[in-house]
Amino acid sequence: MPTSVGYVVAVDAGGTQTRVGCFTLDGVLLARCVGPGGSPNHNHGAAEHVRSTIAAAMTVGALAVEDAVALTAGVAGYEIDAANDWIDTFFEGSTLTCPRQVVNDAVVAHRGALAGAPGVIVVAGTGSMIAAITDDGTVLESGRFQHYAGGARHLVFDVMHRILIGDHIDADAKLIKTVLTWWGARDVGDLHRIVLGLDGQDYNDVKRQYGGLAPAITAAVDDSPLADAAVTRLAEKTAVGVRLLAPLISRSAVPVALAGALATSAEFADRITRLLTANSEPNITIANAALDPLGGAALMALESIGVAVTPELVRQLQVSTGR
Repeated sequence: MPTSVGYVVAVDAGGTQTRVGCFTLDGVLLARCVGPGGSPNHNHGAAEHVRSTIAAAMTVGALAVEDAVALTAGVAGYEIDAANDWIDTFFEGSTLTCPRQVVNDAVVAHRGALAGAPGVIVVAGTGSMIAAITDDGTVLESGRFQHYAGGARHLVFDVMHRILIGDHIDADAKLIKTVLTWWGARDVGDLHRIVLGLDGQDYNDVKRQYGGLAPAITAAVDDSPLADAAVTRLAEKTAVGVRLLAPLISRSAVPVALAGALATSAEFADRITRLLTANSEPNITIANAALDPLGGAALMALESIGVAVTPELVRQLQVSTGR
């Protein structure tokens, strides 16, 4: 049985930011810090970002290193069923000596959103993944079927390609102006030149520059047929990935949770909900997330030391993480 003394460290390291929370064994938040992105696929300094954000959270909470009893980190880019030897650099120099488990960030998102129930998680933000966790804990991603839908930057790629080839109408003029302004382009011809010039820039910076435009596109769906079509196409690709995985969960009912800024945006969520719940077999439902990914990481850390998952614990974690 776990003791009443000590705390667990939860880490949610995505492409845009790293979030760290330190929680008592009954789910009360002791300290929380947010740092730069911790995905090695999107951030050159990912390891340092994770290390420094953990250290900052412990400093903010005035927490003793020796009182940490477990750490669970969900890290974007951590491959399922791979060696991932690089992950050790994320904790080198850390004074924490407690047991540590590291998983893909989709796993902590799933654990939080569905509170341990089998189902499918759609993560779409800076990065993206569609993953199923079966009743025996097996994690399967849509990539096993050679499927990939994409995240924020892929939505922007789609819109910009259409603009560059002239596949738009007068009703898209406001969105096109927004895109040109974002890139500092005078017109579409100038946008061509600017895009070609990105080859000489840091690739991670370029990906973030594209991805940062995504909220303007989702916000334009009611006024721009171009934006509407792009968001719909991405939702359709994502729905295919979910449908590939759903029968591996159940032949009757499968809950699906959404995580990430793009996936949870009203415009995307509305479309994928309609696509997945219309005449679906198995019956697919969109679940309201019980906990966010940080809460999921906390729950996994607590479980790892024998803390029982009770409704009271989940409710306390909801309060602690602002759900």
